[in-house]
Amino acid sequence: MSNSTDELICEPGMWLPILGEINEDGELQWPRGVLMVLYLFGMLWSFAGVGIVADCFMAGIETVTAATNKIKGPGGETVEVKVWNETVANLTLMALGSSAPEIMLSVIGIMGTDYYAEELGPSTIVGSAAFNLLMIIAYCIVGIPPADGENETGMRRVSDMGVFTVTGFFSIFAYLWLLIILMVTTPNKVGVVEGVLTFLYFPLVVGLAYGADRNWFKGDKINPNQHILSVAGHEFRAYEASALLKQAGKGASGDMDAEETAAFLTRMALAQQKPSRAQLRINAMRQLTGGKRVVPKNVGKASDYVSKLPTADELHETPEVNFASGEYSVLESGGMVAVSVVRLPAKGPFTVKYSTEGVTATAGEDFEAVAGTLEFKDGEEEKEIQIKIKDDDDVEDDETFLVKIAEPSTGIIGPFAFTTVTIIDDDEPGEIGIKEKDAAATVLEKDLKAHIMISRMNGSAGPISCDYKTVSGTAVEGTDYKPASGTLTFEAGQIAKKVDVTVIDTGAYEKNATFTLELSNFTGPETRSKGFADHNTKCTVTIVHDAAAKEMVDNVTKMMNMNMDQYNVGTSSWSGQFSEALEIGCEDGETPSTGDYVMHYITVPWKLVFAIIPPTSYGGGWVCFFSALVMVGVTTIIIGDIAALFGCVYGLDKATTAITFVALGTSLPDTFASKSAAVGDDTADAAIGNVTGSNAVNVFLGLGLPWMIAAFKWSGSGPDDTWYAQYGMPVFVDGSDMRAGVLVLASDDASKITWVAGTDTQGCELCAKDIPLETAAFIMPAGTLGLSVATFCTCAVLCFVILVYRRGACGAELGGPPGPAKTHATILVGLWLTYIMVSILGNKGVIAL
Repeated sequence: MSNSTDELICEPGMWLPILGEINEDGELQWPRGVLMVLYLFGMLWSFAGVGIVADCFMAGIETVTAATNKIKGPGGETVEVKVWNETVANLTLMALGSSAPEIMLSVIGIMGTDYYAEELGPSTIVGSAAFNLLMIIAYCIVGIPPADGENETGMRRVSDMGVFTVTGFFSIFAYLWLLIILMVTTPNKVGVVEGVLTFLYFPLVVGLAYGADRNWFKGDKINPNQHILSVAGHEFRAYEASALLKQAGKGASGDMDAEETAAFLTRMALAQQKPSRAQLRINAMRQLTGGKRVVPKNVGKASDYVSKLPTADELHETPEVNFASGEYSVLESGGMVAVSVVRLPAKGPFTVKYSTEGVTATAGEDFEAVAGTLEFKDGEEEKEIQIKIKDDDDVEDDETFLVKIAEPSTGIIGPFAFTTVTIIDDDEPGEIGIKEKDAAATVLEKDLKAHIMISRMNGSAGPISCDYKTVSGTAVEGTDYKPASGTLTFEAGQIAKKVDVTVIDTGAYEKNATFTLELSNFTGPETRSKGFADHNTKCTVTIVHDAAAKEMVDNVTKMMNMNMDQYNVGTSSWSGQFSEALEIGCEDGETPSTGDYVMHYITVPWKLVFAIIPPTSYGGGWVCFFSALVMVGVTTIIIGDIAALFGCVYGLDKATTAITFVALGTSLPDTFASKSAAVGDDTADAAIGNVTGSNAVNVFLGLGLPWMIAAFKWSGSGPDDTWYAQYGMPVFVDGSDMRAGVLVLASDDASKITWVAGTDTQGCELCAKDIPLETAAFIMPAGTLGLSVATFCTCAVLCFVILVYRRGACGAELGGPPGPAKTHATILVGLWLTYIMVSILGNKGVIAL
């Protein structure tokens, strides 16, 4: 390359320049100022293109990793769980998706040069790692909102230290390993063993991170429920909506407004769900290119929504009046019984008429008849009707009468339009049993208690008692309800006892399970007690779901899925993809800004080109995955070519271009994705874990795979003229024994050999001298790459020291007190600038390792 203003000589790439080759009347003969603007815009535009196609790739990955299996849920219902473990997905397909440009740049760079070393790919990976670890974490440290005294704590702390330790260690070890193989064990070359080991570290780090996630290295094991299917981008199920209602502290009710509840639960679900790595990166890229958002803005956190959902009472619009209970009992000697009338809502004045009516009890003899009008004031919810009871000395059976309400001034009468009052004789000890109406009880699972009434009939004199216990049926003890047993004692005058059995809310969407409560061992006066007589001694309790609530949940679920569709990263048709490509997106509730319009129209050609990628619904996402991977490769070739030309016209070497412009351009979407993860999550796991995981995977996959292939290639093929011409040519001192360009040497002739420097520009013009004759190896000059890697490792260690210090001194890795946060972020930015400066000076030969 020549940097003179009169002559510009740049090496052509695979496809560029498109308007003429070297020394022809093509674009390279244009004024340098024009080329500088042209290639700068072209590189930025190509970054946008690779970001867009990487989003298509991530959408395919999101669909693949959303694959589910059906298992039995906590309430016996069939639920779906993810096949892919989240940690494994993040370190394999997700890492490949978010780092695809860097990885493909390295892979294609090696293959595009016939398996010779090139600078752009490795330098981009190291430069991207430095930007990710230092700049992204600095941005996240100062990007946490301040504490508000309510739900926002102002800090994010790593909660899963196991996964963080594994990925953090390997994010540094990966680069130390590069130094070891390039500068210690086999300087300036990568052998087959080293290439294979580098690649095999990839499954090793995935396996160790998976083990840490599953708590293999601790005593406790992870609960499978921790991997229950998330909501965004997937079909929402009714049992999930029911569980969200329960979490909101309200439960389900048939009186709820489905549309209002669906909108509320959609926001709550999005708030409590951690957006996937794919969603965050896709959303960040679409923010930059004016595309449709896949993560809503400012949904807050799940805790913001708890107890905010209106209750049935709050949504009740039609006034309703009822007796508080459908039955009352009173001792004959009690003298008075008071029955309560309740109206909802307690708004405005209200009146309702009441009256009594005998059944087996006679008005005037057993009770005094009453009639009148109850008057409720504004805000008054309950009124009492008092009825006088008459006592006598006759031994008689229990007697009943009714109290009725009618003609409310507004609204309706509820299910308790009348109540039955039973007058209990108190001259005999009586019997214990379960009344016919109480012999079968139905309880909603959400009510958490089954109330079983045990009655004393035909007398109330003196104490009597009996034992009780629960017996499982289709409802399982310990799973559906808690066992109950004990002794019930009726003291003199007591006529009713209640046994409460705790029902376990399993979150079942549909349920019908039974158990029984049984009475036994009656105890009472021997001469006068009749024990249980012919009364029921068993009560069958059925645990069910609320039918009205089920219908409401079904409606809510449908509406939630409609609401969630707008945040789905997947596609189902080509027509939908082309429509979306032409659509200008913006944040929820906002209109597109000027920037959205500008970026959309600049990038719409890329969007239309990549709309030809098959939809994610084909083949479970795998068709989209492989098609997008090919497109990423094609776009990466363009980036490699244009980055080389960009560096040429600006007078920059490839390594400097890679660690600055290329690394920054490919990492920018991840910057905004990590910031969104840090702000939207309660922990720092996603923000920091994405960085450390990607940095490790980039080396093991992005360098390990192409280096392993290149090492096998050169080990198997041996050297050729081109290889010797680049890395040093051995010749006899007298120049003999060269036939047809092929070197013919015997081992005893080695002393007669001299070496002619090759054409390599990375410091390996004589590296062939250190390799046995007639054998070849993959030459990877350590040179400036070694200095860059060593500098990064030093900065990375200091970064982790700062994070550990912040965890102890500030309480969290991200956020915390503004002063220390700004100081530590500034230090990290300074470390990145130091890395850039040292690397550039090394590239220029000013300093060396």
